[in-house]
Amino acid sequence: MNQTNALIILVKSLTKAEKRYFRLQTNLQSGEKVYLALFDLLDADRSPEDAYAQFEKDQGGRCVEMATKHLYRNLLDCLVRLREKQDMQTEICNRIAKAGILFERGLAEDSLEQLSKAKQLATDFEYDLLLQLIRRTELKYLSACNFKGVSERELVGKQMKINEIMRHSRSINQHLQLYDILKHRLIYKGYARSDKQKEDLNDLLLSELHLIANTSYRGFEAQKLHLLFQATYDLNSGNYKLAIRYYQELISLFEENRHLLLNPPVYYLSAIKGILDSLQNAGLYKDMLFFLSKLSEIARGDYPTEFTLSVRTQLYLYESSCLIHTGDFEKAQHLMHEAGEGVFKKMPLLGLEDQLKLHLSSAILYISQGEYVSARKWMRNIFGSGKLFHVFPSYKTARLVNLILQAELGNYDFFENEIHAIKRNIHYEKQVYATEKLLFKFIHAYPLPSYEKSRRKLWNQFHKDFAPIQQSKYEGRLLRIFDFLAWIEYKLTRRPLAEILQEKNSR
Repeated sequence: MNQTNALIILVKSLTKAEKRYFRLQTNLQSGEKVYLALFDLLDADRSPEDAYAQFEKDQGGRCVEMATKHLYRNLLDCLVRLREKQDMQTEICNRIAKAGILFERGLAEDSLEQLSKAKQLATDFEYDLLLQLIRRTELKYLSACNFKGVSERELVGKQMKINEIMRHSRSINQHLQLYDILKHRLIYKGYARSDKQKEDLNDLLLSELHLIANTSYRGFEAQKLHLLFQATYDLNSGNYKLAIRYYQELISLFEENRHLLLNPPVYYLSAIKGILDSLQNAGLYKDMLFFLSKLSEIARGDYPTEFTLSVRTQLYLYESSCLIHTGDFEKAQHLMHEAGEGVFKKMPLLGLEDQLKLHLSSAILYISQGEYVSARKWMRNIFGSGKLFHVFPSYKTARLVNLILQAELGNYDFFENEIHAIKRNIHYEKQVYATEKLLFKFIHAYPLPSYEKSRRKLWNQFHKDFAPIQQSKYEGRLLRIFDFLAWIEYKLTRRPLAEILQEKNSR
């Protein structure tokens, strides 16, 4: 990424407080500040191309490249200074730096006092790596002073503390590695849809249980990663009750240790999303309201713009899904135009997976309302972008939803080839999914018979295959994205889709 693109992203990600601080800092500087004019243009609601063209026009052909470099450097410097006032890790590092300066000037006692304060902060906030650095630095300074006033017993005690911190750090690092591998598999392979896929994660589960059994460290970080791993594993395994229990324990841990939350609170967010996913997969939409309010609180926090936008997107997707699956299409449409407007306008700033989910959610809403032409526009955003989205599990679901859309639009030649392509992928994964199998069979029945009697006969044939899918803890997860069974019932019985969904999800 060149510096121009990096600068644009940096400016767009600034919070109101950060912009205000930057302007205050630049006002303290003397001389002409051409780069500030570029900042004002980039901060306005106009395209980067227009901003740079306007800058050249206003500044009489002055070098845009030089202004870009100055603005980029000054913005970073300001953000670092602001971080010093807000971030505990930066404060600890500053105290270590002060200790070094004092020691170099022969003020050993004052230097050790700064290290002592840094040590207490690092202990309180569980910065193990910094704590290890502080204790090593302390021993180095004491050694340089010939251990004046330190007994051998005290020296050995300080050395043992370093060994203890190293063991704790190693344990936390192993926890984090296991969780990161689990998270990576779920992002790019999706949740388990069979016992075989669940068993593929057992190596991680056994490693995590072995780690817990063989470590005595029970600090906040270790507990957090353990609960997060177990909750994520149980959510993937379809054990929603146990997953919710672990997530609730995790939230309680965060509530008791608010001073240890990261900024932004990414792990706290993972816990809230985990509970919402569990409740959504279990079809407990009413129980999601409380945790949606928690997600809303995070969205209103003073965090980086990119993080806040991502949280607002997640909030919209959960709320929209709740409304669609309970048959309230009118409210879902209103939410899309009102609450979702800011999210859709800033879609290019979102991650690819969030973009994919927004496109798919919008297409599903329009399909549910019978507005197939509008749905096709959203589907084109997914399939007209080459292989941009194909690595994400939601892309597979989008292909299934697109089959229904193409069938409704009468593109029968398309879905014949598409079904064969999807079957090849399923065969490659060595799995046979009941929902896909039933859907393929239903799509092949298009065009659907117009006579009531023929439809009823077809409905009786399909309905007998519903029970195994509804009872499966794995198959049900796909239905929480798009309820293919409700759709089949709607098309063959001609009962309103909203009525069928309300009846199924009234809990």
